[in-house]
Amino acid sequence: MHDVAIVGGGVGGVLSGSLLAHAGLDVILLEALDYLGGCSGTFAHREGVFNAGATTLVGLDDRLPVGRIARVLGIKLPVRPVDPAIRVHLPQTTVPLLRNRDAFLEALEHSFPHIDHALLWSSVFRTADALWPALSSLPVFPPNNPGESLRSLVWAMRLLSGTGLSVLGRAINHIHSVTTDPVYQQFLDHLLLITTQATSRDVTFLPAALGLSYATLDNHVALGGMSAALDALAKPIPRILRRTRVRRILPKNDRYILQTSRGEIEARKVVLNRDIWSLGELVDAEPVRLAAQKAMHRVPRRWGAVTLYFMVQLPPDRTPDLHHQIHHEKNPWTGSHSLFLSLSDPSDERLSPEGWRSVTVSTHTEPALWENLEPALYAEQKERVRTFMLDQICAHLPEFRHAAKGGILVGTPRTFRRFTGRTEGSVGGVPMTQGQFPFGFASCRTPLKGLYQVGDTVFPGQGWPGVATGVLNLMKVLEKDSVLPKDARKLLQGVF
Repeated sequence: MHDVAIVGGGVGGVLSGSLLAHAGLDVILLEALDYLGGCSGTFAHREGVFNAGATTLVGLDDRLPVGRIARVLGIKLPVRPVDPAIRVHLPQTTVPLLRNRDAFLEALEHSFPHIDHALLWSSVFRTADALWPALSSLPVFPPNNPGESLRSLVWAMRLLSGTGLSVLGRAINHIHSVTTDPVYQQFLDHLLLITTQATSRDVTFLPAALGLSYATLDNHVALGGMSAALDALAKPIPRILRRTRVRRILPKNDRYILQTSRGEIEARKVVLNRDIWSLGELVDAEPVRLAAQKAMHRVPRRWGAVTLYFMVQLPPDRTPDLHHQIHHEKNPWTGSHSLFLSLSDPSDERLSPEGWRSVTVSTHTEPALWENLEPALYAEQKERVRTFMLDQICAHLPEFRHAAKGGILVGTPRTFRRFTGRTEGSVGGVPMTQGQFPFGFASCRTPLKGLYQVGDTVFPGQGWPGVATGVLNLMKVLEKDSVLPKDARKLLQGVF
């Protein structure tokens, strides 16, 4: 019998499993796919190898959650820094999002000379610089008892004493205090969509500051794909079973029985790297089913993605930046107004073979737009989206226009649901709207003792930094619940 079973090899599952194994526990990780990462993984298909989502790898600095975990584990990741993090293509201008803050502001000034950028961005940077280090001392959250509530209150008061109460207001108010330029607001809103899953009208300034400043953090590309970074982070886990689907989890006295496609596995504790809406489908316990039903009502809004994957042959002397956000007129089949493109590094032997480059493109969509379509209509809609997205890419990135392309695939929420098992094929986690962040987010605790959850739908969610912060929060809960060995603090120094 294992001490802990991790169900799901996404970012949260891998980071949790590695830290628990590093602390001395017997850990087994179960993953249904043949690669780690889930929505952040890397898969092979015909002519190419593709990252499942278009993204940068951010937050490897020692001050930030992923970097702290990698340092604790003693792991060096196969990455290369990228700068600019993203090049944003607007209707009349292009803005490189540079790491150096002065250069970042100079680029904004060049594209939007009539706006007082320093006034807005000084608040953004000041808030982000206060919040990132504060997250390292964040008490167990959401609080579960009066003691935890008091510690959270003290932590929040200390943070707000440095940032001011205005960070609790909507981000749009801060933006409008500087400018009401609709193009500039669209520029900011589409950055927020890929970092907070919400726009400035719905998100408070506190998480918005983290989302807007993320390009000035250390952004990287993972050589060998995102799964290569996860494979490196998963090295401490003694046993990983890929292609192993967990069909049911049965509580039994002081343990759990996991019914899998490879037979039964027993564990004293279970950590679920699943979305909060699907737990009731997996765990055979009424309290968990009720919690999942409440989550469906409490967090009804979920984003899906339409993705485009293809290989492209680009001239070596005309290599664009690796990450691009393209703003465009409304996509009739997704309702989105921008797409995000990630291009593989030319030195990446796995994703860039023999002069070809791997491309992943993603855009937001409502999952409901892809449900209940007849096969012919579904195929037709995919083809229309494919044409629309390629047209936008070629219009803004001339290098792609006449370049040879191959292996063009289209993914939809139905695709993500099929391969990752996520509810409605949702991606990106819970939108950080005023109604959800922070108290609407799910805890890593579940109604059952010894059953925990982690991932982008658990506080605080959102990308590698958010999920990693949630993993650090989980470690604090496991220490309180006496799951970790007594010497865990020494072994995990830098986590607590």
